[in-house]
Amino acid sequence: MNSQESDFEDVLEMARALLGGTEEPRDLWEANDLASRALRMRPADPEAWILKCQIMSAVGDDTASLAAIEMALRRAPKNAEAHYWRATVLSDLERFADALRSIDRAFRALTADDDWLVEDLYCEKAAILEASGRSKDAARAYRAGLARCPESDALKIAAAPIRRHNVRAMLTVLPGGLASP
Repeated sequence: MNSQESDFEDVLEMARALLGGTEEPRDLWEANDLASRALRMRPADPEAWILKCQIMSAVGDDTASLAAIEMALRRAPKNAEAHYWRATVLSDLERFADALRSIDRAFRALTADDDWLVEDLYCEKAAILEASGRSKDAARAYRAGLARCPESDALKIAAAPIRRHNVRAMLTVLPGGLASP
């Protein structure tokens, strides 16, 4: 790896560390500066644009986050992670139909190297369905996710409230109940 390549990777790694740290505003803005620096070094790098999207999302700038992920997708239209992040931003913007289309694109774009993303895709799909008032579809998404990722604590925990709600909805209260002696 040459020096310029190494510098680029170091800058991305520092930005990721700040993003994954305490999420203090100053750390996030420093991470943003580092991501911008990486993009100046390699403006066509989709990984740097995805990181920029994540940082902008963390600071609450959904418009900038969406712009960054669109830049990543222009450079890597079959990148499953980029489609996943596009879905999360669109969901934050309450554009649920567009978010679901992005999640479906992410599933279609999955490669063997993307196994780490599958659990997150199912969680996000179910959350989008739930947010858009489609709890039965969300429950199906959680079940499909658990079938594919049976050890997923995130899917188990997230699916529990829907499962409880569906069980309660099946129960019928009979009029009169128990008579007292």
